[in-house]
Amino acid sequence: MLSFNSYGDMKLHELECMNKTFDKFIEVFGVYVVGTNKAPMDKVRHTAGVLAQYLDNNEDGQPDDPKITSYLSKHNYIVPVWSSSDRDKFWKNASGSKCEDNIGMAASMYYDEDQWAIGGIKKTGQWDTNLEEVWHVVSAGWYEVYPKYFGNNGSMLQEAMNKARGGYFENIPLKYPKNAWYSYYDKTCGYQCQAHEYFYWILMANINALDKSYTNKWMYIDDEWNILNKTQLKQKDVLAYELLNNYDFALPTQIPDGQYKLDAIKAY
Repeated sequence: MLSFNSYGDMKLHELECMNKTFDKFIEVFGVYVVGTNKAPMDKVRHTAGVLAQYLDNNEDGQPDDPKITSYLSKHNYIVPVWSSSDRDKFWKNASGSKCEDNIGMAASMYYDEDQWAIGGIKKTGQWDTNLEEVWHVVSAGWYEVYPKYFGNNGSMLQEAMNKARGGYFENIPLKYPKNAWYSYYDKTCGYQCQAHEYFYWILMANINALDKSYTNKWMYIDDEWNILNKTQLKQKDVLAYELLNNYDFALPTQIPDGQYKLDAIKAY
């Protein structure tokens, strides 16, 4: 299920290049959450808990979709908990090593910059950046395993996004149409990236994570996205709602709080 290894234990990561930067490792269904020396252990555990709940949302001890976990594990995806200086050091050391080409890294958590809600957003009343960044890692599996529905080439996800943006825009327009409800203006984020961000937003709405009753996240996103819960998603973004709910996918339905059976994490 989950297993935990910290500095002081004998066993480290199987890729030696990983051990030059990281000394904390938690394996979640074959996917590693890793932390650097200064990364607080409670934050590394929390990130691992969020990852576990995204992969096993009903918490029965088995991945909800084994194809997703298999893909992420096979391609050595990791979720780093580090600082920006740790990141730069890692990629410098990775040059010419197995880590350069054999590690999958779709997103990171920064222990000294990001928002953390240890115990979950419902308990703390504050946003948790883990909900976004960890999902960006997990969703890498969804794009590849189900390309017709979520992939990077003419998928149903992209079709829904085109509707939400008010049309097809290969490049970010100077101004989105007035009827758009998804308007991401980051010039560094191309069409596929826009779809990945859209997947995150529609999932957050579908699990009610953006609801005003939990946090004030809604106050800071209305220039990009303003659908806050599942009811609103069903009413306004019909294609996204149907994609997430009408095709029998084992997508998360509950908001991860990081409290995933932590007693199952054992040292080795």
